[in-house]
Amino acid sequence: MGRRIDLKWDEWNPGLDTDDMTLAEVLATMPAANADEVPEIIKKYENPDSPDALPGAIHLDRHDCIHVLLGRGLHVQDEAFVIGATMGAASDITDEAIDLFVRVSTTEYPKHWRFEPEHIASFRLGVGFAVDNLNNADLHLIPMEAEPWQSKKVAEARRELGISKHELRAYFRKAELLVPGTRASRRLDTSAHRKDGAI
Repeated sequence: MGRRIDLKWDEWNPGLDTDDMTLAEVLATMPAANADEVPEIIKKYENPDSPDALPGAIHLDRHDCIHVLLGRGLHVQDEAFVIGATMGAASDITDEAIDLFVRVSTTEYPKHWRFEPEHIASFRLGVGFAVDNLNNADLHLIPMEAEPWQSKKVAEARRELGISKHELRAYFRKAELLVPGTRASRRLDTSAHRKDGAI
């Protein structure tokens, strides 16, 4: 299924109310992305084919699936949370790898891709979410971009992976406190009064 290209990247936000859609259906609403546009310095650390890849390094199509499952858009702050969660869920994650990512993402990444302090706060929240909820889940190794994952309802995929919407909302509330006022923070789904249970 093709991606929509009429939606601007900064408008796309899957949120957490996609339970009854399949993973493929939500991905079809995502603006098209071109892996060739990713700078080489980012590929060095975030592409799993790189000899310098950090824990949790993942191909773009699989990374997009994690955006959907975590209910995060495409702002740098959202990217930071998704990358943090993917790294934090890796069984080979180390404090040294986290420190290296923080250093290179704030000093070596090109300006458009570079992380600012508020992005690092979101990155660390993503790591914390994964360590607390997805320890050793190795999300980066699960072929979510293929069947049968693409045909699974989002609720089912989250359940199988141990991704709790209740816990995500708790971390989103932390983000509102740590990184207040940004567009990415303002559109986080932090409602504690939904009838969707713990998952």
